[in-house]
Amino acid sequence: MTSFSRKLGFNPFKSSGSAAEPSTSSASSTNEPRPTLGARASSMGSQLNASAKAAANKASDKARRLSTTAARKAREAHHSLAGAKLDPAAPARVGFVGVSRDRTLISWTEDDQEGGERYASLARRISQRADPPGWDDVADTSAKGAGLRAIKLPVCDRDGTTAYVVAFGMGYPVQKAQALCERLALMLGPMVDADLEEAAKQGRTRCTKDGAAQLREVLVREIRDANSSAQLQRVSNQVEAVRGIMERNVEMLLDRGEKLDQLEGKADDLNAATKAFRAQARKLKRWHLMNQVKWGVAVGTLVTASIAIPIAVLAAA
Repeated sequence: MTSFSRKLGFNPFKSSGSAAEPSTSSASSTNEPRPTLGARASSMGSQLNASAKAAANKASDKARRLSTTAARKAREAHHSLAGAKLDPAAPARVGFVGVSRDRTLISWTEDDQEGGERYASLARRISQRADPPGWDDVADTSAKGAGLRAIKLPVCDRDGTTAYVVAFGMGYPVQKAQALCERLALMLGPMVDADLEEAAKQGRTRCTKDGAAQLREVLVREIRDANSSAQLQRVSNQVEAVRGIMERNVEMLLDRGEKLDQLEGKADDLNAATKAFRAQARKLKRWHLMNQVKWGVAVGTLVTASIAIPIAVLAAA
């Protein structure tokens, strides 16, 4: 058997059916442990689990950040609505109410008074915006003294988002507009869900015509009730404006009184300083006069002595 056959570890002259003679190198190689198929599968499974856990952690961190951002935006929107002030010069009525599904208005109604196209334009603009997790708010201040606002309350479900939109003048309280929007969500939510189920049975993704008509009946009633007290709200706004003027006048009077008190105090201080200066000047003048008297007496005495002594000496002689 050649050296080549010895290195290979088998005898080429033996039949293929007989067992090959193991060589030293082959024996040493078979003694080394080799990973089995189960071990390899277990290793690959652990690697996949680690990758899946890392991806899940990354996704949860991203979801947490998005949730925090959404909550912050919702709080900012709520604060902006809660902190809004009335504009007595603006309209004090609701001009548009509607229901939208996935950024598309499905049912709405408008007020019959003049300027309704501005309300409708503002409402359509806010209904086409991306639905936030909380309140949405836009304003139109292009016309002086006729500012408008629109708010939207989105309600999410598994298949999409239903939003309730109210457009009103800035003379109408935001709290009342919010209450109207919330009432629409409570009343019309079940109606919208039932109509969407009926539309799904018909193979449609939008509300049916009958459902939209029923929603509009409710919207017409709600906008009429909201505007029935428009005159009272206008008078209330005027009262608020007058009260604001009176409060400002009271503040100005108080400020003026404080300024007068300050001026009176400064006058008293100046009077006291004048008295002190006068007393000091009188004292200084008295001192100068006393000095003049002393020098006069001394000079007179000196002159008298200079004259009287020679006379006395002459008389004695």
